[in-house]
Parts: sequence; structure tokens; C-alpha cells
Amino acid sequence: MSAQQSLKNRIPSELQIVASRLRDFLGEPRRGRKLPDPLELLIATVLSQNTNDLNSHKAFTNLKTRYPNFLSLAQVSPRKIEPLIKVGGIANKKSKTIVRLVRDVEAIFGKFDRRRLKKMERAKLIDDLCSLGGVGYKTAACVSLFALGDDDAFPVDTHVHRILNRIGIVREKTPDKTYLAVRDRIPRSRGYELHINLIRFGRRICTAQKPQCHECILFDVCRWKEKDVQHPGTPVQKNGKNADFMLLESV
Repeated sequence: MSAQQSLKNRIPSELQIVASRLRDFLGEPRRGRKLPDPLELLIATVLSQNTNDLNSHKAFTNLKTRYPNFLSLAQVSPRKIEPLIKVGGIANKKSKTIVRLVRDVEAIFGKFDRRRLKKMERAKLIDDLCSLGGVGYKTAACVSLFALGDDDAFPVDTHVHRILNRIGIVREKTPDKTYLAVRDRIPRSRGYELHINLIRFGRRICTAQKPQCHECILFDVCRWKEKDVQHPGTPVQKNGKNADFMLLESV
């Protein structure tokens, strides 16, 4: 058996361990509200790029207040959108992406209806969504997970990519490649839980800079060569309101 095949075979069991430990540490996240509109979730994901969730939420709220029906954005000049979403950064690029995206939705999907989308097989849905301008695997999987309630969908953002590779569950260079490596190996019905808790964990403990290895509940299963081996073991208190705020949970 090749090293690559061996790695793939152990991914499910290792993800199960990670999911269970994160649940013990952070709790089990629950869907406590009505599922958001798929188009609104799609646009919110665009707004979330290259900024934090608090700023992207402000941008989303500004846009929603001015244009309650996002389908109308197909007829709007990107320049009119820019000042509304400026708080979220790179407004010039995002405004053009949003207008093009809504136009593509109308052309490819017609009515972007949840019932219709939920009837599609996940792989087909992801592929069709990725045919939209400005949509990649992460955005497409976010629509499936957050707007369609698919608990087996598993978006891979920068936090998820960093942690899964740092721990050693996968060895991939980009979030897209990490997504392709794990998308069919997520513990059944735990995609939502694992995605949310990995993000929270990445904000609190396994940060990009100076991760708190001595407070990590995954220390013993982590293969990262640079982890701090001097102070393993004691998890931090579960606090920090802003660390738990997520735009796609607030659309």
C-alpha cells in the first residue's frame, strides 16, 4: 500500500477523533434558526472573503437594507453597490462579482429555489455552483451546508485547511485540495459540527501565528513538527464572544 493510500484510509478515523474532542471542548453547535435564503447565503459568502465576519456582516446588512430582493442586483451597477459593502474590503472587486454572480444564477439555475437545490445530488450541486462566476468549492459547500441544511457537506476555509494540514490529517497545499481530499471522508452527519468547531478552534487555539499548543486538546494526535512540546495539555477556558460570531450563521 502506498503512503498516499495509507493516508487516505486513516482520514475518517482521525477526523472522528478530532470531531469528538472538539465537541467535548467547544460543545456541539446547533442550528437554532430558520435556514437562510440560498442566494443571500451565496452573496454573504462572497462578502466574507478577505475580511472578518463582523465587517462582512455589516456589509451584508447594508446591502440587504438597500436591496431586500437580491435578484434585483442583476440590474444594478456595481458602482452603486461599492459604498454599501466598503466596510468589508475590496468593494470594487466584490461588487462586480456579486452582480455577475446574480446574473449567472438567473441564467444557469433560473429560480434559485431551496426545494429544487435540495433535490440535487451533492456532487452535482457543487459542480453546478462552481460554474457560477466567483464561486469555488468553499462557497459552493457553504451553500449546501448552511442554506440547504446538508450536515454531510464540509466547506474548507483557511482555518480548516490550516488545522487539518498542521495536525497531519492531510498534506495539501491549498484549501481546494484539502476539500477534495476529505469531502467524502467526513464522519456521517458531522460536517456542520466539525466545520464550525474547527473554525472556533482555529480562532482560539490553533491560530495562524503563535498557536497555543500548550493549551491544545489535540496535542497528542498532532504531527506538526513545530508544535511547542514544552507545555502540552491544559485547555483554555471557552470564552470570547467575537471568536464565536460567524457571518453565515447570521444571514
